[in-house]
Amino acid sequence: MSIYSRDYMRDGSSQRPGSPGTWNIVTWLLVINTAVFLVNLISVGKFGAYLGLTVDSLKSFWLWTPITYQFTHFGLFHFAGNMLGLFFIGRLLLGIIGPERLLRVYLLGGLSGGFLEILFHLAIGSGGLVIGASGAVLSILAAAATLLPHQRFQLLLFFIIPISMTLRTLLWLSIGFNVVTLIMVLTNQGGGIAVMAHFGGMLFGWLYIKYWYDSARVGSLFKRFPIRILRDSSSPPREQRPKKKKAFVSNDVDAVLDKINEKGFQSLSEDEKKLLEKSSDRLSKKIGDRKDKQ
Repeated sequence: MSIYSRDYMRDGSSQRPGSPGTWNIVTWLLVINTAVFLVNLISVGKFGAYLGLTVDSLKSFWLWTPITYQFTHFGLFHFAGNMLGLFFIGRLLLGIIGPERLLRVYLLGGLSGGFLEILFHLAIGSGGLVIGASGAVLSILAAAATLLPHQRFQLLLFFIIPISMTLRTLLWLSIGFNVVTLIMVLTNQGGGIAVMAHFGGMLFGWLYIKYWYDSARVGSLFKRFPIRILRDSSSPPREQRPKKKKAFVSNDVDAVLDKINEKGFQSLSEDEKKLLEKSSDRLSKKIGDRKDKQ
């Protein structure tokens, strides 16, 4: 059986294609953002007034706003830009770290950005409204760029011009743009952009991967493979493990997994893909044998 036809390489399950039960976490985030945007559009902004994050909303104990502001957009371009970033970069990161960690990066990155933006408003004596998924999406970008800095990514400049760059370059461009925006805000030459929320999101995404993410070098989309049990950080210390007659994962497979972690799955040669497929088949067979014995 080809490695690409296995269940853990497919999106969804045995349910009817396109049904909510087959949606991944990125699709759910897109749907929620879109639903809130449409309801807010129909209500002419009245619905969004209860979802946005402000200093006054926190003083009034509207404790849901640090979460709901991440799903609230007023402008079409603001909404479309964030959703495009979430769709493309979110799907890439989903294959690397899985749904639970991606949701954590989105929500906690948004929370960090909102917290930093509120502190900034308090420092400059402003009570502006904070809305949008920009901080959360930039947290996802920072996490992806930290894991796969040399991964090339294609995007549409001004939604028209296709350009290709690495994730690291895209992250640095985002940082540079926000530095310029911050200077404009501080000199009263611009406003309306929650620039500190952007910085807070990017900072969290970087910190999460750098210090809190399970750094066992498993490789990008093979986080979903059975191979992950071979190198899981939760396994017992070496001295407590039962002795094995033969190491199941060879140094060659380790090298291939490391290459995926650094450059992405598409960087593998045909021979490396075959080696990985052979290793996966052996592991699947071994797991099946254990289940039969049980």
